[in-house]
Amino acid sequence: MPRGPQALSKADKPISSAAKKQSRTEGGVTLETCLRVDSPIIRKIEKQKAQRRGFKWALGLILLICFSSLLKIVIQESFLKNPQFELRTVAVDTSGPLTITKIVRASQLTTGDNLLTINMRALHTRLRQLPPVKDVRIERDFERGVLTLRVKQRQPVAWLDCAKQGMIAGRPEVGYLIDAEAVAFPCDVILDSCAHLPVIRYESLPQKSPGLASDDLQLKAALQLLKSLDQRYELGQPQVRLIDIVKPYAMVATFADKAQITFGIDDLELQMARLDRIRIEAQQRGWEIETLNLLVQQNVPVTFRQPPQLAGLQPAPAPSISLPKPTPTR
Repeated sequence: MPRGPQALSKADKPISSAAKKQSRTEGGVTLETCLRVDSPIIRKIEKQKAQRRGFKWALGLILLICFSSLLKIVIQESFLKNPQFELRTVAVDTSGPLTITKIVRASQLTTGDNLLTINMRALHTRLRQLPPVKDVRIERDFERGVLTLRVKQRQPVAWLDCAKQGMIAGRPEVGYLIDAEAVAFPCDVILDSCAHLPVIRYESLPQKSPGLASDDLQLKAALQLLKSLDQRYELGQPQVRLIDIVKPYAMVATFADKAQITFGIDDLELQMARLDRIRIEAQQRGWEIETLNLLVQQNVPVTFRQPPQLAGLQPAPAPSISLPKPTPTR
């Protein structure tokens, strides 16, 4: 049967080649069929759509590349190559045995670097790896082109001496200082504040770990003893000059008045209380202590430089009492 104009126009209408679902019922059962419509006109239309999509993607990619290139040029000219952001000076604010030259060398900074591209985290890590450094703060001044390194160095409390480990107190390059946290670090330059520090001699030091806190019990006990003796020095007692860890359980402290006092590793507070009583007694009687062994808890052995005057310590003689003679009884 010939189709009319209306039928032809409906047949020639573009239909998508995508699958279409149709439902029909047979015998009370609903069936779904998937029909795929295809024709030369449909394929031509889809090809044109694909070409238009490809043209849009290509145009977007070209615009993205152009924008990225333009943005890169703007950043380079405005920031990276701008002399306003160049590093002109490295300022170091610090105090301690670590020299400024060594800090600048460790920072690996050079004049002309861009202040915007310097990796602050990596710079902080490099400076913190120096054994004498305890903390670091970094400040940038874009107007003057100055990068300021505020380096807080560890405050030493004593020299650490161990010939076996090549640590010689009071000598640069081979001398090691130690702070109150039991962190040892090398001394490059001997300052006046470090030259007169007391010495902790520890010939049995297990290892040399610069920049790391030691967990050695003997070394921590020596630092605790040094702290207690320094507090008493501020109250007028003689200053300690040397603490020698001679045994795993004992250490000998040598003072400015040449007195040598032996301490135990444990119960330092009790030993310090006994030392205070002995020093007060010796000072009142004018005795100069030469040696004292506080390891002994009773009958503490002590020697003096001069024979002490013990006249006042002799017990008074018992008074004589005359008794009447008994009368003989018959």
